[in-house]
Amino acid sequence: MKDLRNCLEVSGLTAGYGQEKAVVENLSFVLEREECLCLHGASGCGKSTVIWAVMGVIGEMGGYAEGRVLYQALHGDVDMVGGSGEEARRLRWKEIALVPQSSMNSFNPAYTIQKTINEVLFQHEEGMGKQEADERCRELFDLVRLEEKVLGCYPGELSGGMKQRAAIALALALNPRLLILDEATTGLDVIVEADILWVLRRLRQEKNMSMLFVSHDDRIARAFCDRRLEF
Repeated sequence: MKDLRNCLEVSGLTAGYGQEKAVVENLSFVLEREECLCLHGASGCGKSTVIWAVMGVIGEMGGYAEGRVLYQALHGDVDMVGGSGEEARRLRWKEIALVPQSSMNSFNPAYTIQKTINEVLFQHEEGMGKQEADERCRELFDLVRLEEKVLGCYPGELSGGMKQRAAIALALALNPRLLILDEATTGLDVIVEADILWVLRRLRQEKNMSMLFVSHDDRIARAFCDRRLEF
């Protein structure tokens, strides 16, 4: 019988790039609803490859994947590896969102933060007007504890901690059910890191989200996540 408590079921995942030896071989794990699971291991062990497979974009990253990555979407189960690419595309942002390892990768340096968030909203929310989008941007910034004036800034004008909060706000734009964080606090000082983790913990509780937290940091894996999967 299917376990409806699960958000994600990965079975026999093998993934890699080109003719080289597979980066990930026969990996299986389950992420329960509202759980935070840490994918823990050293750099280069395949954690990011798992992310690309879960998001259904590993082909776009020049790789391949075999096995099954079953996401329990609102409308039914979707295999992010063996299913329709169109199905996976529809889930990205709306149900599955990513905060990338470098927060700068979330933003076009020529756009203000608000313009970037608005583009996501207008692309996925049919009929949304500018006033409604502006209000949503303010709500998102309130969630991640950023001042409204930062919406008018360009990415290069922000500190590392501010950019990371803005990247989290962007990932939350469409209220995803699964949030993936790829080394979300790497490069931040200890005080900023602690504040970012506090924000994420609060968001998880308020929005009942599931999280995949990718990290090489044993301290964060123990302190922030419910359990961890070693690579």
